[in-house]
Amino acid sequence: MTLAALSAAALLVAAGAAAGGTALGDSSSAPCGAATATTVQAVVGSVANNIYRGELIGGEVFANANRVAGSTRLLAAVASGRRSAVYGAVHALVYHPIWHIVRLRVLDAAGHVLADVGGPFIIAPVAGVLRSGGRTIGSFLMSVQDDVGFTKLETHAAGDPIGIYYQGGLVASLGAHFPALAPSTATMTVRSVVYSVIHESYNAFPKGTLTAVILVPPPPAAWASQTCIAVTAAEIGHVAKRLSDRFHPLDASYAKFAEVVHDDTGAAVILRIGLRPIAGSQGIGPPVIPLSGPVAYEGKPFWVFSFAPTPPARIYLLVPVAISTTTTSTTTSTG
Repeated sequence: MTLAALSAAALLVAAGAAAGGTALGDSSSAPCGAATATTVQAVVGSVANNIYRGELIGGEVFANANRVAGSTRLLAAVASGRRSAVYGAVHALVYHPIWHIVRLRVLDAAGHVLADVGGPFIIAPVAGVLRSGGRTIGSFLMSVQDDVGFTKLETHAAGDPIGIYYQGGLVASLGAHFPALAPSTATMTVRSVVYSVIHESYNAFPKGTLTAVILVPPPPAAWASQTCIAVTAAEIGHVAKRLSDRFHPLDASYAKFAEVVHDDTGAAVILRIGLRPIAGSQGIGPPVIPLSGPVAYEGKPFWVFSFAPTPPARIYLLVPVAISTTTTSTTTSTG
């Protein structure tokens, strides 16, 4: 999947057409019915894509890319052409006690590799240019995340089993025992639970792609009687609840929690005690927010999911309602 494709789709919450041609997030009153499972799968795929997007263009990525591009030690080493000096500079950047770079490859101006330090199975490579004295002296390829780390981030958010496959083989997994080769069936049974199988393709380091295989459990039967946008909001609420468990104490980390939930799901996070927004809230929100259901905010329609893990404060998730019925999804079920 290309960065351009992700940029266009990453913040479309559960975008795409569900079974029967109904848009996910449709605001009609019709029950989601047969589209319930694909609606949930689309949310899970969207969350995984948003996490990947953060590994490409997040703040940490920009900061570390600037550190690499601005490293006087590295620039001097590349300019000298001494491979030992380049290796030492690259090693220091990758194993810095504070910065988080999991792999860094440096090349000279002709494209020859001077040093490559880091783990073997890496996701989301980001390229950069090395300049000195106004001229280009080389380039670099770096990443801030490995495949194992990506499985942890997805599990922290969606909670679903995930396996990473590279060049046909399993290289990382979490939550279930995955086969050595990527499953090609639409379902997979684990401990008597029949999971839907979705595949997401991401860039691997230094080139090529890897496949994230995510197992999505069947949604609660009662969800089928709700609208698809309510199902979308419920699954996003499930993600937000899981993420809230990662912050201790939550009420001292509202701002970071709200940022992560928004980045992973696209939902706006409004924090309130009664009618009063509290620190960390992403905007003041509409004057009155229902505990669940439709609401208009800044001229746009949303569906609300809320929960209260730290009373008397309540967390409201404002999930954008899809207006178009012809949006594009990055999530694909295989069969």
